[in-house]
Amino acid sequence: MLIDPSLITASSQQNTGASSLSDLGEDYNSFLTLLTAQIQYQDPLEPVDGTEFVAQLAQLTQVEQAVRQNDQLQSLTAQFAGALNVAGADFLGRNAQFESDQIILGPDGAISQFELAANAQSVRADIIDPLGRVVRTIQGLPTTEGTSHTISWDGFDEFGTAQLDGTYRVSISAVDAADNVVDVTQYRDAEVSEVLFNGGLLEFKLVDGELVSAGNVKSVR
Repeated sequence: MLIDPSLITASSQQNTGASSLSDLGEDYNSFLTLLTAQIQYQDPLEPVDGTEFVAQLAQLTQVEQAVRQNDQLQSLTAQFAGALNVAGADFLGRNAQFESDQIILGPDGAISQFELAANAQSVRADIIDPLGRVVRTIQGLPTTEGTSHTISWDGFDEFGTAQLDGTYRVSISAVDAADNVVDVTQYRDAEVSEVLFNGGLLEFKLVDGELVSAGNVKSVR
């Protein structure tokens, strides 16, 4: 009786990742060794059944193809990662617009953008400091949908006191004529200082330290 190669396939299907690829290759080599030994030392009076032997070889071929496909997949993954790194390098030093509720206050104030999913009746923005306090509320923001609107903050709180430079958060509230909440998407711009490839994902590190996924980038200038 020959060894059943389907046991190899079943074993490999129970695992995923790099360990399963290694186990599959080791099981395949072990099967070849045992198969060769059994054929070499088979009983001449009870030779291996030809039909069974052909079936075993057919299953073995399937396992061999799986090993080769896994090797090819690893190679393609490595090539894809390299291509993403090369493409991402073109973003270095450029300004990216991306989804974020942060706003960076500097000597010239701070700027952020937003878009409305529908026309609104009123829109306001609360500027929140690192301690979670609302330091400024900006009323009367644009209310039209489908257009990028700008929020400009001069860096002063409600009492005219200058705030420290740094990272703040913008919370935008928008409602329509029926007082229903309107969805808002917030953006900001920043220069890309570093391109990273982590866990299959392309990410951009900005000059202010924030890490942004490429999927959240709206445009690059």
